[in-house]
Amino acid sequence: MNVLFLSPAFPPTAAEFCRALAEQGVRVLGIGDEPMPADSAKARFLHHYVYEPRMGEYEALRVAVRSLIDRYGPIARVDSNGEHWLVAEAKLRDEFGIVGLTSESLAQQRSKLGMAALFERANIPYPPTISAAEGSDVRAFAKEHGYPLVFKPDAGSGARDTFRVNNDAGLEDAIGRQLWSHVVQPFIDAPLITYDGLTDREGRIVFATSHEYDTGIMQVREKAADGYYYSLRELPPGLEELGRRAVTAFDVRERFFHLELFNHGSGKYTGLEMNLRPPGGFTTDMMNAACDIDVYQLWAQIIAGRDVSGFRYERRFHTAHAGRRAERRYRLSDAQLRAELGAALFAEHGVPAAFADTMGDVAYLLRHADLQAVLRGIRLVQSPAA
Repeated sequence: MNVLFLSPAFPPTAAEFCRALAEQGVRVLGIGDEPMPADSAKARFLHHYVYEPRMGEYEALRVAVRSLIDRYGPIARVDSNGEHWLVAEAKLRDEFGIVGLTSESLAQQRSKLGMAALFERANIPYPPTISAAEGSDVRAFAKEHGYPLVFKPDAGSGARDTFRVNNDAGLEDAIGRQLWSHVVQPFIDAPLITYDGLTDREGRIVFATSHEYDTGIMQVREKAADGYYYSLRELPPGLEELGRRAVTAFDVRERFFHLELFNHGSGKYTGLEMNLRPPGGFTTDMMNAACDIDVYQLWAQIIAGRDVSGFRYERRFHTAHAGRRAERRYRLSDAQLRAELGAALFAEHGVPAAFADTMGDVAYLLRHADLQAVLRGIRLVQSPAA
C-alpha cells in the first residue's frame, strides 16, 4: 500500500505520522520543500522522498506525484494532517483517483459561508455570516447586528488575517480594504471549547476529547496574551452529543477533526468552525499523554485498513499547553520552572516560527490527574517578572 505524505519534515509532529504508517507496513512516500538527506532522522520512515522546493505550486507538486506513481504504482491515500496542504491534497485525489476528501466537499467544509449549512444540518447554532465583498451589505449587516463585528477569511484557520471592528470608522476602514475573500460575523464574547478526535473509514468516532482555551486565538495572535489551553477528562453537558452530530453532518471519514465552539454554559454552544485535521501545535502529543495511547498509531491503523473496533481509551490525565514569548520576562527562569513543575512537565518544545504568533515561542506541555494542579502549572509558566 502506497501512502503519500506531504511535508513529512514540518511541522515536527509530521514525522510521527510517517513513523506510525511505516510500522503498519505501509510504503510511505514523501514530498517536501526542504532538503532531507536519506540518512537523516526525519527520513528514517520514508521509503522514498522527493525534494520539491516549489511544491506550493500545484503543477510542480503534480509532476512530483506522477513521478512517484510511475515508479511505485497507484497511491492509496494522500495526507499531511495539516491545514496548509488541504486544498492541494484534494486536488491530487481528484486528479489521480485517490480515495478521500474531494475538492468539491472541501470547498464547502472549509468555507465559513459553506459550513453554515452544515452546522444547521447538525442543529448547532452558528453566527449570522455574510461575505465582506459588498460594502453596502456589510453596512446593513452592522446596522442589524451592531458592534463589535469580526472580519475573517472565508477559508482558513488559526485567526490569520482576522480582526475586530468596534465602530463605524473601523467599519469604513475595513470596507476600504476590499476584502473580497473575507466574511463578517458578530463578535461573540464567550470562552472557546473544542471537540477533537478521529473517525474510521465509516465515519465512526474512535477517539474523542475536548480542550478549553483561556482566550480566543485572535487575541493571542495580537499578543495580548501568552495563550494556554488544557484538556478535559470529563466532557461538559451536551458536548459529546453535539460533537457527534457535527461529525456526521460534515461527513468526516478516516480523518482527525477539530471542532471549535463558543461555550455559553449550561450546555449551550455556538459553532465557530470545523477543521478537518488534528488540532495544531503539539496537541496530538497531549492526547497521547492524557490517555497513555498513541493516536499516530491509531490513525495509521485506520489508513492501512486495520480493524480498530476494539480500541479503548480512558482520559486519565488533564494535559495543557502553556506558551511563553521570547520578548517577555517571567518570574521563573527555565531551570527554576522545571524544578517547580517536576513530573507535571512532560515535554518542552521550541515552537516553529510559523506558529509562534498563536502558540508562543516555547511550549511547556503539562500533565496531571487534577485540573487544579495543571492550572497551577500554567500560572507558574506564565507568571510575569515583577
